[in-house]
Amino acid sequence: MAYRQHLAWLAGAGALLVIVFARLNPVIKAGNNRTQALAEARAEKEALAWGQMAGLNNLFDWDIFSRLVSKTFPRVELDPYFSHARLNSLRQSYGWNDAFNNSRSVMFAHTGVVSGNPFILAQTLNHWIGSRTYSGSLTIHWTEQVRDSNGRWNTVSRSQTLRASVSKPFPDYETESILIYGNHAAPDLSFTRGPSSLSGLDDGVLNKWRKNQAIRKLEAKARKLTSESGFTPMANREFDVLFAAGDRDHEVQFRMLFTPLAQQEMVKILKDKAIGFGDNFTFTKMQKINAVEPKHLVGMDISAAPEMFRFYDLTAARAHFNEYHNALFRAFYFSFAPLLAIPLYQQHRPAEDIYAGVINGSCFWEHEAIANYMGENRFSHPDSVTRNVLKTVSHGDEDGAQKVQVTAHGFRGVDRVDHIPVRGDDGHTHRVPVHWVEYIPVDRSSEILVCEETATPKGMDADAPTQAPLPWHDHFNRHGVSPESAVARRSIFTALLKQDAVA
Repeated sequence: MAYRQHLAWLAGAGALLVIVFARLNPVIKAGNNRTQALAEARAEKEALAWGQMAGLNNLFDWDIFSRLVSKTFPRVELDPYFSHARLNSLRQSYGWNDAFNNSRSVMFAHTGVVSGNPFILAQTLNHWIGSRTYSGSLTIHWTEQVRDSNGRWNTVSRSQTLRASVSKPFPDYETESILIYGNHAAPDLSFTRGPSSLSGLDDGVLNKWRKNQAIRKLEAKARKLTSESGFTPMANREFDVLFAAGDRDHEVQFRMLFTPLAQQEMVKILKDKAIGFGDNFTFTKMQKINAVEPKHLVGMDISAAPEMFRFYDLTAARAHFNEYHNALFRAFYFSFAPLLAIPLYQQHRPAEDIYAGVINGSCFWEHEAIANYMGENRFSHPDSVTRNVLKTVSHGDEDGAQKVQVTAHGFRGVDRVDHIPVRGDDGHTHRVPVHWVEYIPVDRSSEILVCEETATPKGMDADAPTQAPLPWHDHFNRHGVSPESAVARRSIFTALLKQDAVA
């Protein structure tokens, strides 16, 4: 009887399901058809919108930010790309040392002159070998004989988790931003300064007391130093405390740079967080080379790459274009602010500025930036499990084109186990396994073709590199590379020629 009732229940349930599906299937099918129709209509409208915006989108190029800067900040002139001429000027006239680049790869660099003096505003990927701590554990078990309250012996089970750790080398990476500026003023002076916690304090009673304490310490330091050092506090004690360049090595030239007006303007910059970014920078002067490292540029895209402004929505395009360039110009200007606060830097124009406007082939800074723009994965060794630092070497100019070797430096990971002796509560020493990864360097070399083209037509970029026949087409064809494979960036066209085979 129960069996028959069960069968009847199943039959009823099956019939109900048939009815439900019979009614739902048309609804589901109609819903799917409706969704597909809406998706097709949306794609059709998007394609129409992209077509309507094509004329505007083709106007975006790599020179937009340069033109905006020249109109808004006339004393700054940006180069179309980082040339050998600009790099050689920094080396020969200002003592720039390329050792800075040894462990770095250039992600992007704006170069040019401010009041005739050369600068580099760069973002780099820095690499060093740090350390990482790995942990492991082992659970042990044992038994003990324990006497109870009645004096009888009982066997008790015990357990304990033993832990151990090891520190091993680990490749670390960090994106850094830096402004490098050459000026012949105060050529023998060197100093360093970093952000001061006192700069952000208001004028409350307690904060005034803290500043006064810092001033008294500065004066005490000056009294202790020997007369040979020449160090004496500035009349503007607030500047001396906030700027805190206590390691300056040429007091006369320091005072030539930091006149009373310069001190006053620098204090304004350090305390201003409403319009500027406040005291968020390090400032290092190494004779004729000045290096400013502003924190507000860290993580910011300073490339102004044209593809980021292309939209099918005019309102969205306008809003993004304005927001991005307003933010970039603010960050750009306040990176220069500590240098602009020094009147002597604005008055000192180098003799070699008579060659302004002369430009030749691109240098290795630009080549590294190009390779990173193409994507490090395009060059990395297939076994690499870390980021890759891309370094370049030019094989020379061949009739307007350079063959550049790109070497990707990464690391492959090999699993290892260390057994660390740890004594347990059972009275024995146990070997606790700690798993870690050994990072072994791997490299891969590739070759790219680099061609400069300063007469790039409007809208020429990576999305449309063959809109018109240009001299760089001949270079590509001469090397057996189709111009259609070119990657365009600023005024430079690049293509991958060959890569090392990997077993």
